[in-house]
Amino acid sequence: MAPPFLAPKQSSSFTTGDLRFDEAKSFWRRKIQSLRPGLHIEFPIQTDFTASASFTPLGPAYLFSINVGIHSISRQKRFLGHEHIDDFFLLYVAKGAASISSERASTNITLNSGQWILVETAAGYLLRYDSITQAKILTLPRAWLTARTPFPEELALKPICDSNGWGRALSCVLAELSPEAVPHLPLAPGDIADQIAALLVLAAGQAPPPLRTGQKATMDRLRQAMRERLHDQTLTPTTFADQQGISKRTLHALFAAAGTSFSKELMAMRLEFARSLLGNPNFRNKSIAEISNLSGFTNPGHFGKRFVDAFGRPPSVYRHPHGGRARPHHPRPYPCGV
Repeated sequence: MAPPFLAPKQSSSFTTGDLRFDEAKSFWRRKIQSLRPGLHIEFPIQTDFTASASFTPLGPAYLFSINVGIHSISRQKRFLGHEHIDDFFLLYVAKGAASISSERASTNITLNSGQWILVETAAGYLLRYDSITQAKILTLPRAWLTARTPFPEELALKPICDSNGWGRALSCVLAELSPEAVPHLPLAPGDIADQIAALLVLAAGQAPPPLRTGQKATMDRLRQAMRERLHDQTLTPTTFADQQGISKRTLHALFAAAGTSFSKELMAMRLEFARSLLGNPNFRNKSIAEISNLSGFTNPGHFGKRFVDAFGRPPSVYRHPHGGRARPHHPRPYPCGV
């Protein structure tokens, strides 16, 4: 298993095997903490423990399948800043039972077979596996998820898996999905992750109230003006509001009413514009740094990170998916709930 500062680039698995009692517990703790430093893991006293895990990249996400004995995992919010961890994970219980609570919420959620829950890592949490449990964990980068639903933190620890057909459809997808099955599926891993995010949003029914006619016309005008100015690296909410003849407060209120924000919309526009340039033969002689600059980014490194968060691949790999034998990028596996 790779040390904490390295990310395995391909599927892998591990198991406690024939280890018994304290040896098995120590092995499991070391493996999990090597992938996710900072987790606190506790086991019942004087009980045997067996566990196994397999995992694989899934576009910008990482999919884990685990079979574990009784134990608990916690992450305290005060430690998160030191570890630079800011993401979400979907926990699906295939067999057995689990319960989870958050430092941010006062409720305790119990998951039985066939149920799932979204957890925000930045909120801190306590996860208990209350019996021998088979589960799936899908880590979701915050920036990637935010690009698909404006307020993912509002979905965290909400018992919505059985609230409608979309939630039940997501349960069925998670039940069928496994690290072993991913290479044989007809969809690319990144496309599968996109479909899961779409089902999550549909299950939540998260949609802002429709804009009034006047607001919609104003938003259409503002978005068009943003597309025309997205290359401007000095563009800010203040300067843009001044150019459009409205106050910054009005600007933010309009975007909030649409369920988004000025910064999120501008970032999405810039990334989509950059993606179009990378796929345009007329720009094939432009470097990644030049594409970054043309798209309104001041720092190519920041552009590269944002591009990976949004599309699951670095700009260079997106431009040459087969040429040059560029290796695909996979985010570091974060087994939040294992």
